[in-house]
Amino acid sequence: MPRLHCAQMRLGLLLAAVVLLLVASPAGAQAPPTASETPGPPEEPVQLPPVQVIGTTPLPSLGIPLEKYPGNVQRVTTEEFRNQNLVNLPEQLFRNFGSVNTSGGQGNSWQNALTYRGFLGAPLTGSPIGLSVYLDGVRFNDGFGDTINWDLIPQFALAGVDIIPGSNPLFGLNTLGGALSMRTKRGFEFPGFEIGASGGSWGRWAVEGGYGGSRGPLDWLLGFNVLSENGWRDESPTDLRQLFAKVGYRTPQTDLELSYVYANNTLTGNGLVPVSTLDVDRSAVYTFPDQTKNVMHLINLRGSQWLTDTVLLSGNTFYRSFERETLNGDAEVNCVDDATGSRVFTANGRALHPGLCQGSAVGFVDAQGNPLAGNLELNAGGRDRITKTRTQDWGVTLQLQHRGTLFDRNNRLTVGFAYDGHATRFTQSEAPSNFLRRGSSVGTVRTSDFETDVDVKTGQQNFGLYLADTFEIFPQLGLTVAGRFQQASIGIRDRSGGNPNLNGDHHFDHFSPAVGLTYQPLPSLTTFFSFSEGFRAPTPAELTCADPAAPCRLPNAFLADPPLDPVIARTYEFGLRGNVPLGDALRWSLAFFRTDLKDDILFIVAQTGGAGFFQNVARTRRQGIEAGLEGRWKRLGYFLNYAYIDATYQSGETLASVTDPNGVRVQSGDYIPGIPAHNLKVGGEVEILKDFLAGANVIYASGSYLRGDDGNNQPKLDGYTTLNLAFRYAPIKHLELWGRVDNVTNARYSTAGALNFNAFAAPIAVERFVAPGAPIAGWVGAKVRF
Repeated sequence: MPRLHCAQMRLGLLLAAVVLLLVASPAGAQAPPTASETPGPPEEPVQLPPVQVIGTTPLPSLGIPLEKYPGNVQRVTTEEFRNQNLVNLPEQLFRNFGSVNTSGGQGNSWQNALTYRGFLGAPLTGSPIGLSVYLDGVRFNDGFGDTINWDLIPQFALAGVDIIPGSNPLFGLNTLGGALSMRTKRGFEFPGFEIGASGGSWGRWAVEGGYGGSRGPLDWLLGFNVLSENGWRDESPTDLRQLFAKVGYRTPQTDLELSYVYANNTLTGNGLVPVSTLDVDRSAVYTFPDQTKNVMHLINLRGSQWLTDTVLLSGNTFYRSFERETLNGDAEVNCVDDATGSRVFTANGRALHPGLCQGSAVGFVDAQGNPLAGNLELNAGGRDRITKTRTQDWGVTLQLQHRGTLFDRNNRLTVGFAYDGHATRFTQSEAPSNFLRRGSSVGTVRTSDFETDVDVKTGQQNFGLYLADTFEIFPQLGLTVAGRFQQASIGIRDRSGGNPNLNGDHHFDHFSPAVGLTYQPLPSLTTFFSFSEGFRAPTPAELTCADPAAPCRLPNAFLADPPLDPVIARTYEFGLRGNVPLGDALRWSLAFFRTDLKDDILFIVAQTGGAGFFQNVARTRRQGIEAGLEGRWKRLGYFLNYAYIDATYQSGETLASVTDPNGVRVQSGDYIPGIPAHNLKVGGEVEILKDFLAGANVIYASGSYLRGDDGNNQPKLDGYTTLNLAFRYAPIKHLELWGRVDNVTNARYSTAGALNFNAFAAPIAVERFVAPGAPIAGWVGAKVRF
């Protein structure tokens, strides 16, 4: 293991060199004549009918027309980013797509958990990730827990985001329910200078700017974002510092770009709050601090070269350095002996579950095995924990595409190879602390020095070979077949010397197929059907925390645990999409989907301080309906998106519980907590006066079960509806003023919840904890463009 990091680095650099030599090699053939797919800019404007092209692989290159893609792809454009003036990507996707939901379990909007079709993408280690995310072909899931840090994404630099549905194997690991494919801007398409400033509620202020341009075959783009706010809840400030730079070279035959992303962010999210506390003060937090500091450097070199007028070679290589430091103040509830104050253990050395903490302590022992003679009682204590995570990621992708004919029919063939490596060093230290009240909120104050209790090093290598072919059987009928062989190798080493049994190597591999059909009975109507299979290997964080007898506070403790099985997802999807010549064309879509998972991996919370363990669940299912429409009528633009998500267990399980010593009994058909069944988003924008536009949108989400209530025995969280308003006004050519008000009716609602013991109740008791939604808030801003 000590040499694993160096070996991976050497292999990655060697592969990167091969890609660069191949991509940069001269080609004698001319580029294909199709202007919509030629990488070089045309010498003079050419009027073309609008054709929406969808990227079928993570690497930006040749795509296929939307009408040939067998799935309900959804897209956010740079115009929507610019016009809606939202500050993070989860909120952008949530407001625009019915099948996307966000929950604020961390209490910070840049740390929100996002679900798409019931599959999760979140920054919190321990989240069962079911989405893959790519930025310009770079896999953005981190190398330790496959989590997604939304605050690291330079939203101001995005040219667009595609949501690829289903278990698409071409997008590799974690693509169980879908993939996000993000593209950044180029100076060719986004020339000029822009700077904007905004401010408003919660002490938030932000400055964002950028400059792009080109000269001959060269182009460049530079942008930045600085944001600071106090947060609407107590002790919840956030500071963002983001930078993006790109230089490129483009001719009709060759396309090269080198980009750099930097982020230095400090986030505070103080989590769920007991309902009894919120009844007194909506801005209160349960315990603080809960701080996360993220620093990232990402370098990505991407290129493509036409080898002939029908064959395109493309590739990329990247390196990323990511550092995370956290500080958490926690309240823990334990069972103690009232005579000695000692924590109570059973004869086999396991801590007594708080749910059994009543009666005499006779027959129990303390941590040293001494018998106890008092009475059992619940006691609350504080712990401060700091973690440091240092991760290096690197990778290379090489892809060959052919666009031509097969049996005199149009055909597009893609073959590719992808490799990425990851090396992580994780340490954790903790110390006892006392509680300090500030109003209705409670902080912790450390009473002794930190002691390191975890020091682990992990390495991971992922290899993938993939193939896809789209064949036009008839002009109206298309067939797509695809597949990917994926291999994941994980090495884990204990660096503390205290737990050598942790050391181990794990290997997983799987071949995932896909097939799809599209049929166009009319030029304005497309029907599609697809089957796809996805694969997720257990992460290093999961492999080291899978023992029910020794729960972990993610990622707070690591142990030698039983192995976990990889997750296999199979998705079936059928749908229709089209347009109606109404106004400037009404576009609509309707899709039905079902995804069945075998050996789904869930994190089971088992202790009051958040400790738990990972566990395979035999079978789960997410199925549902997506419906959407958007269009424009004269001065009015409008949209409506609806999704029904039915997320259920499909096998009987008994899951550990933080509140019930007997565990939670789950039956087939029980709903998976935290996933609303219904999501509806409807909105529009109208030009009231020349260059003055006003918009509104309404968001509805139905209730969901609380985390820990997998047996559906408790009442759901209430559903909620929010109304948001906005305006844009351009008084002169280069100036735009904007404003927006969120939650205009000041609705009181919650987006997530869990069952736990309230350490500060008298007496200590089980209570509902929830993530409160933000109250009414408003911001105004100005942008200058040249």
